[in-house]
Amino acid sequence: MKTRITELLGIKHPIIQAGMSYAAYPPLVAAVCEAGGLGILGAQAMRAEEVREAIREVKARTDKPFGVNFLPYHPDAERVLDIMIGEKVAVASYGRGNPETIIRKTKPHGIINLPTIGAVRHALRAERDGAHGVILQGTEAGGHSSYVATMVLLPMVTDALSIPVVAAGGFCDGKGLAAALAMGADGISMGTRFIVTQENSVPDNIKQRFIQASENDTVITDKVTGMRCRGLSNKLTELVETQRTGLGIFKAISAARTMGKDFGVPLFKILRSGMQMKDAYELEFSKMGFVSFGGDRIKDALVGGDDDMGFMPCGQVCGRVNDIPTVSELIERIMAEAEEILSRLGALVRE
Repeated sequence: MKTRITELLGIKHPIIQAGMSYAAYPPLVAAVCEAGGLGILGAQAMRAEEVREAIREVKARTDKPFGVNFLPYHPDAERVLDIMIGEKVAVASYGRGNPETIIRKTKPHGIINLPTIGAVRHALRAERDGAHGVILQGTEAGGHSSYVATMVLLPMVTDALSIPVVAAGGFCDGKGLAAALAMGADGISMGTRFIVTQENSVPDNIKQRFIQASENDTVITDKVTGMRCRGLSNKLTELVETQRTGLGIFKAISAARTMGKDFGVPLFKILRSGMQMKDAYELEFSKMGFVSFGGDRIKDALVGGDDDMGFMPCGQVCGRVNDIPTVSELIERIMAEAEEILSRLGALVRE
């Protein structure tokens, strides 16, 4: 199956693995690439040197193209970009930030820019700034997502843009891929479905929580990361929703110090990146302290296996995820189902 995104990225199948923080490490990334999709390293919470090490580990596991997802407001963002350029990473993946600056720095080095967006205006800006394509993420998606459902937003964006569009939010199988292609997309991106695979390092008890969950078991809260974020309902989400909204200036400063220690950079860099993030996400200052808190809670779940007080980013599609296949089995299954559906629809049209 050839689409504009397979041609652009040099991959076999129009399937992209979301660059999930704490859930997209080298073994998963390489497995997706080897199976014909595009794997994306989740480097948002890594120090610059950790990004370099992880990139090199992926390269040791596969010679296929892959991407790196990073924060445009990472406190050491310039160094991360320099590392990506030096290591000849194929794709730069990111969310809100300053896409024009990123594109201007990476494009001359042949790096494909594939930002994730959640609104038509953001998609238009990305195209205007020179992005090669966009990943459109609807509100069904896990993690930080749009206010609008994929079914509504996707055709609006594909009608508005001339560059390739990858659909995200609510996809897990061949039915979803066929539907996305019918609405003008050039491929799909999946996060939740790739968490529940054998190559993913997320603890087994967390994978079981995803499998056991229904489509009604996710919540959207801005009281974990400070921004609208969808995850599985648990004791943590129940507790934070009963708390006062603001952490206050002192908690925000404390969180900044913690992040400075985690990233190994001076406090002024943390404060500068925090203000950039505040502007990009239109955050209230009182919610800034949640950023470090939210990162720790995600790590507690996806690395430590805490399914009570950890936060588990998860899309509504969890209601349709019911097994733990290998990445290769999953992608082969998706492609076979999509091709059968498209063939059947083509036969109906010919009749």
